[in-house]
Amino acid sequence: MIIADDSDGHRAFALPGARLQYGPDKLVEVEHIDLVLHPNLAERRLDGVCTTTVRAYDEPVARLELSAVDLEVERVERDGRALAFDAKDGKLALSFEPAIAPGERCAFAVTYRTTDPRHGLFFIAPTPEYPQKIAHAWTQSQDENARYWFPCLDYPHQKQTTSTTIHVPTGLFALGNGALVERREEGAQAIYHYRQDVPHSTYLMTLVVGPFVEIDQGAAGERKVPVAYYVLPGRESDGERAFAKTPRMIELFESRIGTPYPYARYSQIAVSDFIFGGMENTSATTQTDRTLHDATAHLDFSSDPLVSHELAHQWFGDLLTCRDWAHAWLNEGFATYFECVWREADLGYDEYLYDVFGCVARYLDEDGNRYRRPIVCNRFRDPIELFDRHLYEKGGAVLHMLRGALGDERFWRAIRHYVAQNAQRNVETIDLIRAIEEATGRNMRAFFDQWVLRGGHPELEIGVAWDPARKAATVTIDQKQKVDDANPAYAFDLELGFCDRVEERPRADAGHGELPGERRIRVRVERAHETITVPLDAEPKLVRVDPGAFILASVSYKLGGDFAAATLQGDPDPVARIRAARELTKNASQSARAALRAAFANDPFWGVLEECAAALGATKAPWAREILLGALAHDHPKVRRAVAAALGNFRDADVASALLGPAGGDASYFVRAAALSSLGRTRDPRAFDVLLAALRGTSWNGIVEGGAARGIAELADARALEPLVAATRLGSDEGLRRVAVVALARLGELVESARTAVVERIVELLDDPMFLVQLAAISAAESLEDARVLATLDRLGRSGFDGRVRRDAMEAAIRVREAQKVPAQVSALRSDVDTLREEHRKLQEKIEALSRP
Repeated sequence: MIIADDSDGHRAFALPGARLQYGPDKLVEVEHIDLVLHPNLAERRLDGVCTTTVRAYDEPVARLELSAVDLEVERVERDGRALAFDAKDGKLALSFEPAIAPGERCAFAVTYRTTDPRHGLFFIAPTPEYPQKIAHAWTQSQDENARYWFPCLDYPHQKQTTSTTIHVPTGLFALGNGALVERREEGAQAIYHYRQDVPHSTYLMTLVVGPFVEIDQGAAGERKVPVAYYVLPGRESDGERAFAKTPRMIELFESRIGTPYPYARYSQIAVSDFIFGGMENTSATTQTDRTLHDATAHLDFSSDPLVSHELAHQWFGDLLTCRDWAHAWLNEGFATYFECVWREADLGYDEYLYDVFGCVARYLDEDGNRYRRPIVCNRFRDPIELFDRHLYEKGGAVLHMLRGALGDERFWRAIRHYVAQNAQRNVETIDLIRAIEEATGRNMRAFFDQWVLRGGHPELEIGVAWDPARKAATVTIDQKQKVDDANPAYAFDLELGFCDRVEERPRADAGHGELPGERRIRVRVERAHETITVPLDAEPKLVRVDPGAFILASVSYKLGGDFAAATLQGDPDPVARIRAARELTKNASQSARAALRAAFANDPFWGVLEECAAALGATKAPWAREILLGALAHDHPKVRRAVAAALGNFRDADVASALLGPAGGDASYFVRAAALSSLGRTRDPRAFDVLLAALRGTSWNGIVEGGAARGIAELADARALEPLVAATRLGSDEGLRRVAVVALARLGELVESARTAVVERIVELLDDPMFLVQLAAISAAESLEDARVLATLDRLGRSGFDGRVRRDAMEAAIRVREAQKVPAQVSALRSDVDTLREEHRKLQEKIEALSRP
């Protein structure tokens, strides 16, 4: 079971069966992999020949084990002569006679076949429920799933050049890694030959086949690299909306990183039913087709975060690759941070900082509600377990904090040096530490020990007061997390600013720079309670705390009403304004209400107003309701979305009436969805028919229908059971199905008479063929806290096809048992059984003694 970590009270990350994981030894260096592939879409089969060139290290190699799961191996040859082999238990063991001598190169060819593999290679085809699907196939090799579609040494510490020749029927397109060396036709066959001359790991190898349309985006970057994207027929315009900014991203990343885009071309290909958002195969990223979107969605949806993330991986993850999965934050944390870097260049500093703020918030949610672990961690069952909010979002937030600690010039100089020194190599966190020291002279080992190698973060409460008698401002910083010998207080530098004036409205994109009339100081925080006293000529009008929000922490303000209002009005840092707004919603004075109302008229950044709306909604106060109703018609769709969501906290007819308009007529899918969801939470008698009609509509990715599903569940009306069950069935949009599963569980929580039917349906969905629906069903099963889901969750926890399924199912089962108090009951029963067994043993001994002559 998951148990609390005695040192800090959080759940442990390691599940039963987890163990310390280390990379395997290297008997050989893989120098090149050549694949000749014949995919057959109709028969869901791949025939291939994999020729691998290796060089032995310092001892003879008579036996070599490759990873090869469910591959039917026909023969293995070396120099035209058969090699003895044994294929079982996911391994292909090769016997070399004579042995490969130290330093000798050896090439061997494996002829094999795989049919409808359980992982790694996925065949998409029309079905009775989805007749509109177009037949195609794609691979997904991360983390260690290349072994499902070709035999290999499947671990990231091996990097080799590759070539791929793909034979497909004429009319189909095939994509592999690297430069397209040749495309030719032989009869009814089209043959594509790719070559990747920059070494890369097996998890970065790709194969995609189907009737894709190519859109040439021209050339980009210092080396004028060809850029293209590929979509299935009919999605060309959607692809343009999704991928249009890619060339500009390449140019930006080259300038920041200092190393040109490293491959011969850059392709993005959008596929159906993808089990990730995107996958950064070298030179050929696979993207989910869920990111392709129409003009209406484009009002307030962008593919840029996904596109920039996968592009950044071409450097961080592909050119520089983690040596083992414990250090995978060097892949994912960097890619996540470069989403923010692109946002800063494209949309401004406010957007950048709000993106970082979102990273921190998502990490904090996982840390508080799921588990705590260090970013670098090597105790797990499956590597994919590490691909979580700690790895991505906390990793990205650490890089923002590092940027603050070093300053912009030093930070980017260090990043450029890190990439230049380690290009084409495998890296660990120590390589980044050393690169920073070499580039800047700064020893950052304590920084990485605290923020990367230690789990957790400070929980800061920051107060400000003015002492007119002493003419001094006092800033108190309290670390509210557990602090003791085992959990020392965090140590960090904190900037404070004292301003003699307040701007009439915040300066957009002013960054963390000093304002006119601001006095800036830097203080050292290293104890659970710190008091900083700053003599000033007069009471400051505005006190700035950590401009740039560099400290990775949960932060709450106790500035007092006047300082909080001044911060919301005039601090150019959007995160500071968000924190001030949260304090003001708790203050609830007339001046606090006025400041919050003024923000919706004056604040230039939608992200601040989004958070203001959420904070106002959480109060459930009548005065907050009035502010929100007044903001429901805001110009920015993301503000309207947040306001509509927040109004769901108020259960009255006036709110329901206000929500009816955007629920049916807003230009944004997302505003409509939020309004529909909140309409259900009002429990208004008019809501059921409106929600039912919306649930049966059609929108991009099922966004509007998903909002209706959430809303109709919140009505706590048994009539919602049938339409929600219908929405979960195959044939509905996948996005809707995922939301409807969770909404169905919510209905089961609210309506006792529907609970059994809900549980039965969710148990069925735990084995759904759509991966993301299956994950949603696991989440739904956990929320029900019903013992009837346990048998299926236990089975999936042992034998689910994907490590994420196994992880989520086991966690869900543990939490359901905790809710049911099953562990204590089981323990008591086991104790009773042990007592009875002991009594039985003693009785048997007495009987035997009496039976002796």
